[in-house]
Amino acid sequence: MAKYSEFKNLSILYAEDDTDLRFITEETLRLVVGKVYAVSNGEEAIKIYENNRIDMVILDIYMGKFSGIDVAKAIRIHNDKIPIVIVSGSVETSDLLEACKLNLIEYIRKPIEFNVLIKVLYQAVDRLKAQGLLMAKINDELTYDFFSKSFLHTNGETTVLTKNEIHAMELLIQNRGQIIPYETFSNTLEDEMSDGALKNLILRLRKKMGDDSNLRNLSKIGYKLV
Repeated sequence: MAKYSEFKNLSILYAEDDTDLRFITEETLRLVVGKVYAVSNGEEAIKIYENNRIDMVILDIYMGKFSGIDVAKAIRIHNDKIPIVIVSGSVETSDLLEACKLNLIEYIRKPIEFNVLIKVLYQAVDRLKAQGLLMAKINDELTYDFFSKSFLHTNGETTVLTKNEIHAMELLIQNRGQIIPYETFSNTLEDEMSDGALKNLILRLRKKMGDDSNLRNLSKIGYKLV
């Protein structure tokens, strides 16, 4: 079962075109979850989803030409597991039928009540856990746990990461198979890093990984997780 404390590790995409409702719900979400991406339309929602690690999606059903249903359909083409919640001020039968095809965790009315929000967060975490989406397998000996922000080794050991090591590792995982330029690391990490500091950070990650053969360095270009 999910724990309330685990909400702080969630990254949520929230789309709502009503400015007042978006602000209120966004502020409420920020009280209980770790990261909130709040946008006003479907086009923005897709961009955020494609460029960030998102654990859960909450979508207003009516947002101009690109509705919450449209966004959910676009996401489901490539991801049939991520928890999606559709929010609506009124429920049309045709919309409800469309929503039922999208493997939602909930279809709720707005404004979103706090207890309803907490309920769907619990449902989302339970689904993520059941589907193994809170873990990223690095190799046969090592897994990264997005919730505890640590490495889990097959021998039962857990290795805790520092803040910058977490940012670097999640950047590598999010872009697995792609070369990440040194400059991207420097821009992503909370503290701007010199080349030497970045090398030391990667060296620490390698030591904590144990088997670091998946982490490749392309000279004068960047790093890649394969």
